[in-house]
Amino acid sequence: MIIKSQFFWRSYLSYAAVVFFCTLLLSAWYASQLVDDELAQLEDVLREDAIMMSQAALRPLRTLNHPDLDALASSFFNATGQRLSIIDGNGVVLADSHENPGQMDNHLQRPEMLDAISRGSGRALRFSQTLNEQFLYYAVPVVADSGQLLGFVRTALPVARLESTRRDIYLWMLQHAAIVAFFGLFLAFYLAARQAMAVERITRVAEVIAAGDFEKRLPVDNVLGLKKLAEVVNQMARSSAQRVSVITSDRNRLAAIFAGMVEGVIDVDQNQRILHINEAAAKLLGVGEKSCLNKPVWQEIRSREINQALEEAIRAHTVVKTQMRLSRQSDELVVDIYVASLSDDSGNAIGAIIVLNDITDLKNLERVRTDFVANASHELKTPITAIRGLSETLISDAQVDRATMLRFVERIHAQSLRLSHLIADLMTISRLESAQNDGEFAPLSMNKLVQRALQAAESAREAKHQSLEVDLPDEKIQVYGDNQALSQLVDNLIDNAIKYTPEHGRLKVSLSANREHMELSVEDSGIGISPQYQQRVFERFYRVDKARSQSLGGTGLGLSIVKNIAERHGGLVTLESHVGSGSRFTFSMPLAPS
Repeated sequence: MIIKSQFFWRSYLSYAAVVFFCTLLLSAWYASQLVDDELAQLEDVLREDAIMMSQAALRPLRTLNHPDLDALASSFFNATGQRLSIIDGNGVVLADSHENPGQMDNHLQRPEMLDAISRGSGRALRFSQTLNEQFLYYAVPVVADSGQLLGFVRTALPVARLESTRRDIYLWMLQHAAIVAFFGLFLAFYLAARQAMAVERITRVAEVIAAGDFEKRLPVDNVLGLKKLAEVVNQMARSSAQRVSVITSDRNRLAAIFAGMVEGVIDVDQNQRILHINEAAAKLLGVGEKSCLNKPVWQEIRSREINQALEEAIRAHTVVKTQMRLSRQSDELVVDIYVASLSDDSGNAIGAIIVLNDITDLKNLERVRTDFVANASHELKTPITAIRGLSETLISDAQVDRATMLRFVERIHAQSLRLSHLIADLMTISRLESAQNDGEFAPLSMNKLVQRALQAAESAREAKHQSLEVDLPDEKIQVYGDNQALSQLVDNLIDNAIKYTPEHGRLKVSLSANREHMELSVEDSGIGISPQYQQRVFERFYRVDKARSQSLGGTGLGLSIVKNIAERHGGLVTLESHVGSGSRFTFSMPLAPS
C-alpha cells in the first residue's frame, strides 16, 4: 500500500513543509503589509487633522487666549474622537483634550516634537506616560505669517483601535491561509502519491531484475521526470541478461566438470590467485571452498610441494608431476600432484590447473597386500619348516628312543594345530570377504552368544587365575546376523583379552542396548596398546609384540576377523587403550527389527 511507503512520506512531508512555510511566510508578509497600510492611513488622518488644527490654533496662540485654546481642543475631540494637544514654542502644554495642561510635563523633548522642529512634522508610536496607553502621535508647528514659531499642534489616537484592526486582519489571513494550505497539502499529497507509485513500480521491477528475472521491463512514461530512470533500468536489465547468460554458461560448465571429478582441482591465475576450487580439493587440503577464492595459493595452502610445482609449471610452461604427504590426526595421506600451465592464444601464461589425487587407499592396499603375502608366507613357513625338520630327524635316525620320538611327535602335532588354526582363520577371512549376501542371517540373542563364549573361555581364564566381572541385562537383546560369525567375533574378543592379560588380572564383559543399537564391551587389565598401533591391530598378521603373540599361540588374524564380521553386520569395533593399564574393545551393531 502506497501509504506505507517511506518514499511517499518523505516526499509528502517535504512538499507539506514547503507548502506550510511558504503559506506562513506569505500570510505573515501580507498581514504585515495590511497592518502597515492601516497604520499609514491612520497616520494620514492624523497629519491632515493636525495641519487643519494648526490653522485653527494660529489666532488663539498669537494672543495666548487659553479659554479659546481649551474650547478648540474640546470641540476637536468631540468631533473626531482624537486627542489634541496645543503646545507653545518652549514645550509647555497650553491645552489638551484629555488632561489638565497644568499637570503635564514639558513636551519639547518628545520624539514627535523633535521631528516637528527639525523636519516640519513629527510622528511617533509610543506609550503615553500621562494616559498610560499606547498612542500614535503626529505633531506640526504653528507658524505666523511673519515666520515666527508660535507653538505646536499634536494629534493622537490610541493604538488599541489599531490592535483591534490588526487582530481582524490576522484572523482573516489565518482563515485564508488555512484554505490555501489545505489545497496545497492536497496537491502535495497527489504529487507525492504519483511519484511514490512510480518509484514503487520501478523498485518492484528492479527487485525482480535483481532476483534474476531479466525479462521484466518498466513502462517508459514521464512521471515527474522518471522517464530517464525507467529507460536506464530497462537497459540495465537487457545488459545484465546478456552478461549473466554468458557467466552462467561458463559457471555451469566449470561446475559440471569440477563436480564430476573425484580428484581435487584448483584453478589459479597468472598471479597464483585461486579462481576455482572444487569440494574434493578443499576437503583434502582443509581449506574453505568459498573463503579461499581470490587469495594467493601460498597463503591458503601451506604445502611446499604444491607451491614449488606451481612455480615451475608457470615459469617453464609445462606439466609438473610430484607427490606429497599430508599428516592427519589418525593417519597420513599420500597425494599425487599434477600441475599444468595454461596459456592464451598468444602463448602468454594465464594461470595453471592443479590436480590432486589422493592415493592413500591405493598405497595402503599395496602395503597390506605386500604385508599379507610376506606375513602369510612367514606364518605358513614357520610350522611347515618345524614339521619338516622334526619329521626328517625321525626318518633319518632309526635309533631314536621312544621318549625323544614322543617329544618330537608332540611338537609336530602342536605345529600342525597351529597350521590348522592359521588356515582356518585365513579361510574365515576369505569367506567373510567373499560373502555377497546375508542369506545366513537370522534373529539371534546376543545374551546367549556372550554366555556361551564366557563358558568356553572359562578354563583358560581360570588357568591364569583372572577375575571376571559380567554385566548382562535381564532383557533379551536380539540382533539380526550370522550366528557362526558373531559367535566367532565374541570368542575372539574374549580370547584376546585372556591371552594379553597377565595372571591374576581383571576382565570385564558388559552388554547393553539403547533404542537402536546394542553394545558389547570387553575390558582387560593387560599390557595395553600404544596410540600409534591402535589402528593397525585390526590389520592381518599385525602384532604389536610378535614374540609375545607367537608364544601365546596367536595367528595375528583374530582382530582382523572381528573387524570383518563387524563391518559385514553394519557394526563398528573401537578400541580404547593405554599402555600398562589395559584395553577396552567395544563392538556395536543395530538391533533386530521388532
